[in-house]
Amino acid sequence: MGQSWVETETSGCDLGDARLNRRLGAMLEALGDRPGKSLPTAFQ
Repeated sequence: MGQSWVETETSGCDLGDARLNRRLGAMLEALGDRPGKSLPTAFQ
């Protein structure tokens, strides 16, 4: 299967720790799934 939009957008990003890289991806996916929602609502 192809890359998700998150993987495409963050492919050149390295935060120095695999856990931080995964967390960034999870945060972007949460925001992408709930556009227009507040941050606390998006991350529930």
